[in-house]
Amino acid sequence: MRALLATLATLAMLAASGGAGSAAASEAALSGSLTSVGSDTASALLARWAGAFHARHPGVHVQIQAQGSGSAPLALIEGAADIGSMSRPMNAAEQARFAARYGYAPTRLVVAHDAIAVFVHPDNPLARITLAQLDAIFSRTRRCGAPRAIRRWSDLGALPGARLADSALLATGRDSSSGTYEMFREAALCGGEYRAEVIAWPGNGAIVATVAGNREAIGYAGVGYVNGLVKPLALAKDDGDAGSRPDLDSVTQGRYALSRALYVYVNRPPRRALGALPRAFLAYALSDEGQAQVRQEGFLPLNPDERATQRAVLE
Repeated sequence: MRALLATLATLAMLAASGGAGSAAASEAALSGSLTSVGSDTASALLARWAGAFHARHPGVHVQIQAQGSGSAPLALIEGAADIGSMSRPMNAAEQARFAARYGYAPTRLVVAHDAIAVFVHPDNPLARITLAQLDAIFSRTRRCGAPRAIRRWSDLGALPGARLADSALLATGRDSSSGTYEMFREAALCGGEYRAEVIAWPGNGAIVATVAGNREAIGYAGVGYVNGLVKPLALAKDDGDAGSRPDLDSVTQGRYALSRALYVYVNRPPRRALGALPRAFLAYALSDEGQAQVRQEGFLPLNPDERATQRAVLE
């Protein structure tokens, strides 16, 4: 996955550079290299921004390393990254390690919104699932209130006569280095613990492929990775809720429970300006053009008030 994304980013840069002309000429010349390390979920969006930024500044080369959100704090601490991308907030322990090294906290910006989709094979008749049922499928603790574990499709009680009814349920999701893993644990498992049998993958694409190839499977991933090979489920907060699908309206209006922000972190000492390259790149990400590309990658752009707030943080 990381090699593919790096290749795509490089191709995008090369393709875009041919039309750089007037845009590049209208801005101050920049050159050098910029490295982003972190979220697999956000990596395609970062790669898209990298290609467009290179078109404006052909002398700048942006490298995207998608090793999971957990890799971002360490890369920033060690000086191996200019930007750390995360699909969850940096936790207290990560912030403490950064502060122990530098004596101040990292600077955080919100650059987009995302949602975690839960999906099944297209042949699966299930259309809706509750948070308690998700917890009973994926966790060993069942903190969301389900009376018993769900290990077979018949346990959902919604598949009468279906070919799947007596089949074992195959649960799959992200590995522990991922912000998607942590957010799902907090929101869908009520902060509980995953059961050992859940198949964990280092990338969202592998989860989609697993569910697409197995009628017995159920999985979760960033909504931007969901395609026609799987069927997203409506997510209900309880038995009396009709459920909401992971679409733009549901996420922006707060009806969809598994939604989140996408973050970037940078190392900026107090009362000092951020370096020219990361500052220009992040200013582009928050621009009209950069936020239009957020939708093209299947995420949700910031609203005007959010953008103004994040620009103030950048400045």
